[in-house]
Amino acid sequence: MDKSFEQIADKFAKNIYQTSKGQLRLAIVKKDLQDFALTDSGKPMKILDAGCGLGEIAVWLAQQGHEVTGVELAESMLVQAQQHAAQNAVEVNFICQSIQDYIAEHTNTAYDWIVCHAVVEWLADPEAVIAHLNTLLKPGGKLSLMFFNKTAKLFGNLLYGNFDYIDAGMQVKNQVRLNPGNPQLPEDVYAWVEKFAEIRRKRGVRCFHDYMIDRRMWLEQFDAILEKELLYSLQEPFISLGKYIHVVAEKKPSTGKVR
Repeated sequence: MDKSFEQIADKFAKNIYQTSKGQLRLAIVKKDLQDFALTDSGKPMKILDAGCGLGEIAVWLAQQGHEVTGVELAESMLVQAQQHAAQNAVEVNFICQSIQDYIAEHTNTAYDWIVCHAVVEWLADPEAVIAHLNTLLKPGGKLSLMFFNKTAKLFGNLLYGNFDYIDAGMQVKNQVRLNPGNPQLPEDVYAWVEKFAEIRRKRGVRCFHDYMIDRRMWLEQFDAILEKELLYSLQEPFISLGKYIHVVAEKKPSTGKVR
């Protein structure tokens, strides 16, 4: 079953964007999008933020002059996203709906970019959603996909000696509500994307931050950590060690709609 954050929007905001983990994730993803000219494209682009959450990326993209649609299932999160847009004096077309329903109802809509960050690990069938996002992407359009990395989850639990948890398939009966329940293997996600697009970038996100022994450094040395994360995260083994992996892919011109 897909996950909604309807009841925990405030907790999500506090535990994600008010921590070094969330700030680091946001900064790294913005850097990648800047590298692909989303801050100086020269023309407004039509962008879908699929699973926009609190609207951090959607509002930032709107500030660059783009036409942004943000789709989010949790109404309480969408309210905060709308407030964030208003505070920054930008317009975002926010829609309260599941990604699957939005895709089904907008088969004739085409986007220059689709952003889907930290969503697929909460979906029951992430492969199907990724495939159908392709149908809303223009030929030559780009997908920005960030997912929770199962390989890094395994590595972290090996470091912490959580062997019983690993032997149980890294599943527990009482799942922590902000702990992604369906992390993905990088090779699987790459294969799904490559069915319709050419991967232009792979970057590990939080390649070493979460493994640091002295956690006081997370905030005290944030700028230095960000600098080193950006320096090493485009190469292996650091890509595969990232708690998240960010993929930027360009749709193949000849790719048609998924049937």
